[in-house]
Amino acid sequence: MKHLRSIYSLAKLTASEWMRLKFFHVILALGVLFMAFSHLLSTLTFSVQERLLYDFGLGTLELGLMMIAGLIGSHTIQREVDRKTMFLLLARPIPRSHVVLGSWGAIIILSVLFTAGFITSLLLTAPGQVPYRGVLVSAICSLQKSFVITAVAIAFGIMVRPIMALVASICYWILCYSIVDVEFFAKKLQMDAAVDIVQVMKKLLPEFYTYNWKSFYYTQNVPQWNEVGWVSLHNLAWAVIWLLIGSVVFRRKEIV
Repeated sequence: MKHLRSIYSLAKLTASEWMRLKFFHVILALGVLFMAFSHLLSTLTFSVQERLLYDFGLGTLELGLMMIAGLIGSHTIQREVDRKTMFLLLARPIPRSHVVLGSWGAIIILSVLFTAGFITSLLLTAPGQVPYRGVLVSAICSLQKSFVITAVAIAFGIMVRPIMALVASICYWILCYSIVDVEFFAKKLQMDAAVDIVQVMKKLLPEFYTYNWKSFYYTQNVPQWNEVGWVSLHNLAWAVIWLLIGSVVFRRKEIV
């Protein structure tokens, strides 16, 4: 319990600091802007109004979550190093792994708040009969993906400079969706070496492409709870792996 209280305190403190920055407010403003744009698009047609609203709205939610995960995750620890507050933390009897977990927890808090506000706004302004369960499952799936990308961004942020960590985490997110397309083109071009590389890469990436549920179709055809459970365990496992990598690297890293 003592360790959990330490991690929670660090997460709460870090989250409150990021909430006070204009950086997080800009992400919120962009989320509101995209929400308004999705409603504007949906009013331009009558036959597929709900489809446009939910497709664009749920896609915007995941994009906003990835912005929070990538931008804040890649900068959170380096920011404390640059401000010299990391030296104050490490001077206390706090394991470095707690700093990593606290940073991850802080971004989780921000992501949950962003998701709750975004989905509440979407559901309150959606026309017709609202598919609450389908929207909730899609939102939870996107939120869990952001947990993985947050861990990836933090781990890369410890290894390299924040801007490079941001690019790496974005590329990782895109590759988690597009690896099957890369495999298809490699097979079409009959590049055996490339196919072998892709097969290895598929084992090193979360299978985001198998549960891409951020669309109107899945709000009407809701995945079964056993599928949701598998997705939750899958995302949690990958988040833990990247948090372990980040903790090990941070433990060996010299803070200067």
